[in-house]
Amino acid sequence: MKPNRRRHAGFIFLFGSRTIISNGASPPVRTVCPRCAREVDMQSKIARHWFTFFFIPIFPISKGKPFTQCSQCNAQFTIAPQDLQKRIESSDRQQNQQAIVLYNSLRSSPANSIALDQLMKMYATMQAYDQAVAAASDFPQALHNSEQCMTTLGRVYLAQNKFAEATQWLAAAVDRNPQLGEAQYYKALAHLMATPPDYPAAITAARAARAAAYPQAEALLRQAEAKAQAAR
Repeated sequence: MKPNRRRHAGFIFLFGSRTIISNGASPPVRTVCPRCAREVDMQSKIARHWFTFFFIPIFPISKGKPFTQCSQCNAQFTIAPQDLQKRIESSDRQQNQQAIVLYNSLRSSPANSIALDQLMKMYATMQAYDQAVAAASDFPQALHNSEQCMTTLGRVYLAQNKFAEATQWLAAAVDRNPQLGEAQYYKALAHLMATPPDYPAAITAARAARAAAYPQAEALLRQAEAKAQAAR
């Protein structure tokens, strides 16, 4: 006779760890997010690794790592909200000082298209779009000497949702240099975003941008063609 063997029920213990994010002690700070460039509440967060048993967190196994998270785009920065705000404000002050230097150099050389383009782009980075437009108006010689300046001014108007003005300057840049892919791309975007959209013009400009090998031109062309097809 074979001896009896006792069968014991088996147990599976599931151990592990996972990261849990919680709110930090610091209050949110209102500032401009470096990622999405929107004025938002930057929130204090803490990431900490926890030991888990059957996927349930039991106790922390690491020190909390503080970081800051944008409430809009969820971008994360390994710095406290207050310190991030100070860095942004310091950067803004530096950009303002650089803008003053560029503006003064343009007063001495009003035909300097490179300086005007840099100044408009700097203002755009600071979302000071009206100041960018004013600079272009103050130095018309530099503006009209350069299709790149015209393109930058068109992009500034586009950021303000002023599609007619954007199209005007982007078209002027294309007239001077049809191979300028940047101008063609944003011209297509302006036609696409206008009310009502001009799909044929958007498709034509997007094809020209693609021919100039401008990044994302192919995707914009497909979008314009799809919207034109849906509008029929």
